Amino acid sequence: MEISKKFEKGSENHTYQRIDPDYKVDIFLGYNDDGKMSMTLTEKGKVERVQSSKLIDVHMNRREKDHKIVLSFDLLDMAYAPMFAVFCKDMIVVCERAGKDMAVSSALVRWKYWKEMFGKKRSHLLDKQEIKGLMGELYELKDRFIPEYGYKDAVKCWRGPLLGHKDYEINNTWYEIKTINSSAVQIIISSLEQLESDIDGHLIVVRADETSENNENAINLNKIVLQITDMIEDPEVLEEFRIKLDNAGYTVDPGYENINYIIKGSEAFTVNKTFPRLRREDINTAIGNVKYTILIAGIADFRE
Repeated sequence: MEISKKFEKGSENHTYQRIDPDYKVDIFLGYNDDGKMSMTLTEKGKVERVQSSKLIDVHMNRREKDHKIVLSFDLLDMAYAPMFAVFCKDMIVVCERAGKDMAVSSALVRWKYWKEMFGKKRSHLLDKQEIKGLMGELYELKDRFIPEYGYKDAVKCWRGPLLGHKDYEINNTWYEIKTINSSAVQIIISSLEQLESDIDGHLIVVRADETSENNENAINLNKIVLQITDMIEDPEVLEEFRIKLDNAGYTVDPGYENINYIIKGSEAFTVNKTFPRLRREDINTAIGNVKYTILIAGIADFRE
């Protein structure tokens, strides 16, 4: 399904295109009479009060001829067109999964999540170092923690956005995530607390290089957030995930589409009593903040 082509067909004459004749839910993409990029869902349901966001105007009414609900989402700022397309893709998947009878109610539940994501315009993006760090944490959430612990416990144990000393804490252990270039030979430990613990933990090193958006394996913050969103079925967990993203300084923005990475993989190291690290007990009490590096070659014996 080429969503962009559906929008292109409706741009000139302000018309809508059904997403697919074989799709079991009636969803249309195009432009409304005011020339706004728009998605409309037409199915059975009941009229409810729906709040719009600063970037998306939402309308809901009942059609007289067949008494079906018409639920429309209209984009108010074309600068966000790439993210509106992402939003539409997600809504289409949610409605398809729910089926005709539950499409409207499922779309409304999902909108509560997207309303907050589209609810504010940030004056600036995260910087590249922050983006890279968050990318590594989200990559591990998607590929390691959700498959191993399930999405509910995985999202709950993500502590990084809450300014916790460790990025993940679960089952009486902890994980610290470091994202570096594929050619890097060392990692930076920015505080004593990152590896300080009486409990054995894990240092996970994610290797990621910046790349072009034309790279078929490229991934950006918007894309990985959507991938994780699609893995979470519980609305309350989805809201918890959104809040943590907000605490991390991220909200949906088309600017992130231009900052892409290719993930080369990750490796984990056991952090135990013999792991080479600095601890508070090793440092004179007169010393405050501590920042140091660890050579990856020097911890090869701790690789899991």
